Amino acid sequence: MAGIVVWGAFHALGAWTLNHDVRRPLIVLACVAAFLGFWLAMLASRNRRGMKKSQQTNAFEPAPSSHRSTPKE
Repeated sequence: MAGIVVWGAFHALGAWTLNHDVRRPLIVLACVAAFLGFWLAMLASRNRRGMKKSQQTNAFEPAPSSHRSTPKE
C-alpha cells in the first residue's frame, strides 16, 4: 500500500508541474485515497466474513454422512 501512496504522490507531483494548479494534485491524491479506502474496506469485510465462517464451523458438529460403510451382499 505504501507503494501505491508513492505512486500517487509521483503522479500528483507531475500533475502539479503541468501548470502549478493546486487542484490537480489534490484530485489525484483524493482518487488514490478513495481507492485505498475501498481496498481496505474490502480487506476488512473479507477478514470479518472469514472469522464468521470459522466460528460457525467450530460451533457445529459435522453432519453425519449418508454413505453406508457396510458392504452390500
